[in-house]
Amino acid sequence: MYNGTNTEWLRNRAPRYSVAAQALPVASARESTREIVLPVVQWIALLPSWTLLAMIVLATTAVCATVIVKARSEFQSSSIQRDRVVSEIDSLRRANGALELEIRRLTNDSNTIELAARERLGMVMPSDIVVPVESISSASSLRTVSFVR
Repeated sequence: MYNGTNTEWLRNRAPRYSVAAQALPVASARESTREIVLPVVQWIALLPSWTLLAMIVLATTAVCATVIVKARSEFQSSSIQRDRVVSEIDSLRRANGALELEIRRLTNDSNTIELAARERLGMVMPSDIVVPVESISSASSLRTVSFVR
């Protein structure tokens, strides 16, 4: 049965591996790291300090330029979207104003009310003469023409 505090299996783990795996020297990893890092450090030491400074300044400039270009492109796309929304709002306001004007006319002006009743609802006055006219395009649909006295 396993107990959470039992760490005996950690101590007995090493003998399970083969002798070849246990015989690998630990220093070989350090030596290989030295073989790679030491020539690089020596090569960097041969470079003049102004070269290192120029590379750092160049990399910093490249990063800053990238950030600036990205910010400008986002700003331009946001400006275009804002202009589109503003023009849409203006057209909706004009349409809203026209509808408000039509509502005022339909509620207050008797001539507009009569015209709307004739055109939209097909109503006629009792004194009007209605003449049905057959449509040229289809014989089944009839139109009416009213003559006002």
